Amino acid sequence: MKFDHLNFNEDDGLMSIEDLGALCLRKKKIKSDKKARKYILDINQRYRKMSICKSNNFLRNMKPFKKAS
Repeated sequence: MKFDHLNFNEDDGLMSIEDLGALCLRKKKIKSDKKARKYILDINQRYRKMSICKSNNFLRNMKPFKKAS
């Protein structure tokens, strides 16, 4: 029985009840891990977008050759 955390090849036939329970728990864990990674990716993308916008505004507002009044 070969199992990788994200890509797994297991046949559900001829397994004991404990093995089926463990397989179900692993599938739930994989599903929740994927959800968590997607959520973190979304947060990081929003943060990058905000920080890029702030840095662009800072450079746009900064006028190095502006005459002092």
